[in-house]
Amino acid sequence: MTCSLDSVRNLILGAIACLLAAIALAYFWVAAIPLFAAAALVATVSFYFIPAIKDALLAYATCRGSSGKCTVSTGVNALGQAAAVLSLISFALAGAMEVAALAFIFSWFLSWIGIGMQAAVAILVTSGISSCAIVILILLGVLSNAYSYKSCMDQQTGSGTVVLGAQPIQFDSQH
Repeated sequence: MTCSLDSVRNLILGAIACLLAAIALAYFWVAAIPLFAAAALVATVSFYFIPAIKDALLAYATCRGSSGKCTVSTGVNALGQAAAVLSLISFALAGAMEVAALAFIFSWFLSWIGIGMQAAVAILVTSGISSCAIVILILLGVLSNAYSYKSCMDQQTGSGTVVLGAQPIQFDSQH
């Protein structure tokens, strides 16, 4: 049986792409719609990608078998999920506050409230962007950990997969 980290890698790259898109959308924070779109992308990472990454890591570890020496860490996913939820809350709250701020700005009597809310929105957007960057770093750490686990297991069992062309070939150095 050939065990592969392709699904883990692809899920992590998909999550990073969503987070980078959320960061890009957040730069257009003076309109509320990009903030809600950024919040939706971060929610996708938090509630779909991170649990799927954890499941794929566990499936890979199960496929490789047990080892006393090599371990794959899935606890770091909880940190990523916490940061993603923080970013989601920041973007959603910033979007809601931006709608209210724009409504206040259109009234000459209440425009000072809207301008004050804009400052709070800017802080929330910065917080959301920072949280997205932290999640990206955590996901890169998870990917690095997964490849370290693969390397450790390959060294321990003395086997691995060599790809020649499109056909993977299993080998075992014990024979």
